[in-house]
Amino acid sequence: MNDFKKYQSSRSKAPAGAEPSASKQENNPNLSEDEEELDLIKSRITEVKQESLSSTRNALRQVRQTEETATKTMSKLGEQTSQLNRIDKTLEVANVRAEDSVTKTSELKTLNKSIFSISFGNPFNSKKKRTAELEKAKLEHQHSIEESERLRKLNFESQKRVDDSTKGTSRNAGHKLSDEERAKYTFEDEDPEIENEINENLNEISDAVGGLKRLALGMGQELDVQNTQLGKIQTKADDTSAKIAVSQHHLRKIK
Repeated sequence: MNDFKKYQSSRSKAPAGAEPSASKQENNPNLSEDEEELDLIKSRITEVKQESLSSTRNALRQVRQTEETATKTMSKLGEQTSQLNRIDKTLEVANVRAEDSVTKTSELKTLNKSIFSISFGNPFNSKKKRTAELEKAKLEHQHSIEESERLRKLNFESQKRVDDSTKGTSRNAGHKLSDEERAKYTFEDEDPEIENEINENLNEISDAVGGLKRLALGMGQELDVQNTQLGKIQTKADDTSAKIAVSQHHLRKIK
């Protein structure tokens, strides 16, 4: 490549239209062969650049498609987290109602016994009962507020993970070759835009790979959070089911 540039430089110093003299050709009979060899080298380099350009275009297209799929998957995971949080909230309400059902069926069982026995109510016990019920209501209300805040925070953090993972998928301008840098890799009569596009494609591929890594990390974090949430949902569902079973047992005893 450097030999060819020296040859180009020496030719550019000659008068326009001038051809090597017959005496020079006689003194250097290999000059014509050197020109042909350099032309072949130039042609081969151009072919390699075209192949490189085609390869970078194909690679860029594929990595963009992968990035688009990963972005959609990340968004779906965010939606799935929101759905799990809604299920958690629904189960929390069901759990509270199941707890109330246990209390009420237990009271019905006691009331059913009192119908067939003579008893005198203790006003002090009645007052303690009302105080206990009031305290229980306060605790349930506080727990409901804390659960709502916890789920709100989970949704916020999930949305932030989605945003942080997908915001880097926009294209950066990247580094463009200067005239001096481009001159190292191009011939005087060659289109410099080929080198520019290859360089830009490589920059975009590098950016996209970085984006894919960011998306992969975000997906991993989102799945970890979902697994934890699924464990809590399972525990809450089991607890609710057990309370419903106790309530049904009380009802059967009343009969």
